[in-house]
Amino acid sequence: MRTLADQIGTAIEVDLAVMPPHQRRAYAGLDQYRRPVEVRGVQELAKGIAESFGAFAIFDVETVLRSPAIAPFVTQTLYAIPLELRRAACDRDRLKAESARKEMARIISDALLARYHFEPLKHVGVSCHPNWEEAFDQQFGAGRGGDRHE
Repeated sequence: MRTLADQIGTAIEVDLAVMPPHQRRAYAGLDQYRRPVEVRGVQELAKGIAESFGAFAIFDVETVLRSPAIAPFVTQTLYAIPLELRRAACDRDRLKAESARKEMARIISDALLARYHFEPLKHVGVSCHPNWEEAFDQQFGAGRGGDRHE
């Protein structure tokens, strides 16, 4: 059975793998001809990665967060990934690019798991965001977690 860390790492790997090439190059600071340019699109990428965790209750100590609330932390983590690794994820060698994406996913996953506690919601699928509050209350009780943040 897959661990929670495996599930989170895989979700991030998928996000990085399906990222459009132009977005991947922008995050790596490369233009369409693979020349160095200013890094762009980090906040959008962070938002997309954070949205991958919509089926989780994310705890910061005792406060429960919805997935968009972790986007600023994901943004900081994305900026901390070495530029060489980001550029390797854009390499034309598929194995090198895949290896770089896996390493990036590991870095992001480790940072998230060190900062937050994730609990999968039993009654919420990835596409069932409107039921998040109800599923959380059923699984954890209405009183746990203090204030909920959007």
